Amino acid sequence: MIITAIASPIVAQTTNLTATATITATNDSVGEASSYTFTIQNTGTANLGSANITVPFGPAGYHTLKNIQQPASQNWNITLSEDGAFILLLGSGDGLSTDQSVSFSFDGVNPQAEASYIWTVGISSSTSPAALNSPDGYITVTSTVVISSILPALAILGIALGIAFLNSGLNRILINYFVGWEQYHVMQKEMKEHRQEMMAAARANDKKQMEKLKRKQSQINNMQSKMMKPQMLQIGISFLYLIVWFLVLIPTFQSTSMAYLPGFGPIPVVYLYPLLSVFLGLVAQRVIGIMPIEPR
Repeated sequence: MIITAIASPIVAQTTNLTATATITATNDSVGEASSYTFTIQNTGTANLGSANITVPFGPAGYHTLKNIQQPASQNWNITLSEDGAFILLLGSGDGLSTDQSVSFSFDGVNPQAEASYIWTVGISSSTSPAALNSPDGYITVTSTVVISSILPALAILGIALGIAFLNSGLNRILINYFVGWEQYHVMQKEMKEHRQEMMAAARANDKKQMEKLKRKQSQINNMQSKMMKPQMLQIGISFLYLIVWFLVLIPTFQSTSMAYLPGFGPIPVVYLYPLLSVFLGLVAQRVIGIMPIEPR
């Protein structure tokens, strides 16, 4: 896919020095390799002799910088700054006159997060290297990186769904073994009714009923203890979520945007997987018929 961005209006200290910039990329997908083409055109009456471009992605290992278009009588030098945060363009002769342009290309890897990235170009009429540190004015150009495939998000969804049903299925097996499936539901019903009766008696300030219900509390506590055994044994199994999250998914996808949530922004796997795991875990428990144990 080809993306194109056009420069915003110039903010220059020298009114006769104005320019526009464009940037194109062969791939606009998050985290993917791409080849970029950057063009600066002089639109003012003053000559344009140099430019420094702030790379919005930071020092991301851009390479293969090469000049692909310049006036025939000139020789523009295009390099990276030592820290990799700036692309430096230094013209020759008198620089670009009105309507002349210079273009260069480079390779790199798109950022991991979906967003619009602003490239700031400092322009100067001088061809002296010192002009790179003190531009006469600035222009900006925007490139956009997007989530172009839902396959990674679907893979995360499938993993979270599979683990959720595996976890709930094992929980049911443990309940059958330690409690019994039918008895499990009978005890859940009794505990729920006891809790409702306690709340009703407390609201009505019925001390007699409260004393009666308290005598049954030890029985309710025994039920809860018995029902907690399967869940306690399952804690070790639940570490599977963390193992997959920390040792597989985060190293694989790192900070790549998996999905975009309006009002929140791009969501990487470090947030998406836990959200899906909690939601799908509740869904799996409902489907299999496992209800949460009420607190004492």
